Formats: sequence, C-alpha cells, structure tokens
Amino acid sequence: MVETKRIPFEGSELLGIKDESGKLWLAIRNVCYDLGFSEGQTRRQTENIRKDIVLSKGVANLRYPSDGGEQETLCIIEDYVTLWLAKISLTPKMRESNPDGVQRLIAYQMKAAKVLHKAFYGTEEQKETLHNDLGLTGRIEGMQVQINAMEDLLGEQTEMLNKMVENMTLSTRQQQKLYKAAKDRINKLLDGAHGTKYKCYSKSYFINMWNELKEKFGCSSYKDLNPMYYNEAFDFIAEWEYTER
Repeated sequence: MVETKRIPFEGSELLGIKDESGKLWLAIRNVCYDLGFSEGQTRRQTENIRKDIVLSKGVANLRYPSDGGEQETLCIIEDYVTLWLAKISLTPKMRESNPDGVQRLIAYQMKAAKVLHKAFYGTEEQKETLHNDLGLTGRIEGMQVQINAMEDLLGEQTEMLNKMVENMTLSTRQQQKLYKAAKDRINKLLDGAHGTKYKCYSKSYFINMWNELKEKFGCSSYKDLNPMYYNEAFDFIAEWEYTER
C-alpha cells in the first residue's frame, strides 16, 4: 500500500511517498513548491532531473492518495534526493524571488558538502579508496611530483632574480636625472649656480650629499645605486640639508 508522509527539512516539510516495497520517494513538484519555487522554476527542475544522466536513473511516476483523490506525480527515490538538492543552482533571480527557500537550500547544501567530504575524505584510507575508484592515484602522485619540481624551479629562479636585482645599477639616463636633482637642490641651497656661495661651497656640498646618500643606500657611488631605491633617492635629495662632518 502506498503511503504519504511529511518529512522535516530545514524548518519546512517535504512530501514523502512510501511505495509498496517500502522504498521512500519524494514528489519532485511538491518538494519544489514546499521550497517556494515558482511554477517555472519547478518545471525547470523537473526537466533538469529528467535530462541528468545520474538523477534520471532514480525517478519514476508514482500514484499517491491526496485530499483531491489519487494523483500521479514524478518522484525521486530517497537515495538520489541528496544529490539532486545539492545540484540545484541558486540563481540571482531565485535569491531575489524566493530568499527563504534559497536560504534553506544553502544551509542544506553546506551540510551536504561536509557530509560528503567526511564520507569520502574523512581518513587517509577513504581518500586512497576514492582515488583508486576514480583512477586518480597515479595522476595525483604524478601531479605532486610535477608540483614539487615546479616549486624547486621557482625557488631557483627566484634566487637568481633576487641576485640580479641586488646587482642592478642605474641606467645612464637615471644617473643623469639623479645628478640634475642633486644639482638643483644645491643650487637652491646656495642661492643659484652663478653666485659667490655656489662657487665657494658647491664642491663640499656635493661631496657631503653623495657621502650621505652612499651611507643611506649602501652603494659606492650614486651611479651604482640599486634601481629599487631610485624614487627614494629623489626624496632624500629633495629634503637634504648640508651638515658639517
């Protein structure tokens, strides 16, 4: 005898149908309505299930008693319900038109993800079994070898790059710009390149500035400055003041 039963689901209820052999099914359209899906969304879910290679193996048309008399509806067997609900795509339109139903499905799908992970990846033995079943063991080990090799190569290349960066110096054009900035700064401090102060003190000012720049940036000459400090050198020159040594 076919029986119906309301099944609790994330604060709502779904219509369950037990067939004569004792197997439990869910009425797809009723489930969609209970979740708050529109007629169009319900129709698409039914079509998606029929077209799905896996889910289509777990559906059948069943007759069941209702207040309006005996009805026939497409049902999905209990074993496939988890997979079906987990595969429902939650579109922006669904989130807008049916936020409560979507939230229930989100909560369910998150639980389903954890349950599936625990069932198949909870232990190393389960991982190995799943990988063997899927023929992935060799590929995963091979990928790990490739990943390790790439990491080693990347490490070597990074080390080489760091050495290259450490040994880089300014281009001729950059040297010229830096020297001009220094000259302009000293001109300003000594009231112009044509004045008496410039003629008397510019040499010592340049020596003083370059010595301080070399100390600050760890180079033997401003021409040997590492390009990574190029902009900082301009800031240093712009704020530089003469100090007696």
